[in-house]
Amino acid sequence: VDGKQTWELAKTMKHDIDTMKRCCDAELKIMDKAGMVPAPYYFERVAILSRKEKNYEQEILYCEMYIEKVEAFYAKHGTSSIADVRKGPTYQAIAKRLPKARELHAKKSV
Repeated sequence: VDGKQTWELAKTMKHDIDTMKRCCDAELKIMDKAGMVPAPYYFERVAILSRKEKNYEQEILYCEMYIEKVEAFYAKHGTSSIADVRKGPTYQAIAKRLPKARELHAKKSV
């Protein structure tokens, strides 16, 4: 992203939702090219920042996208030779955000 690795932007740009969204895109490209699981940090940051903006639809989109991509990755590659991020706290935090985001979105839509 902008000539930098995503991890280089993690601390300095963590409050910039556009940069975090571009990091999500970069992580998904890395997954496709290098066969690596996308880092959950950027997706969680987009979810957090989206909720702060009351953009629940975007929060839902990024949570669902991450969960879907990770599930597809493990369905294809298995977990025998790689760590399972689904057991990690950031993946779990993303999964736990989803029901609340849907609830908030439903209330906002009424």
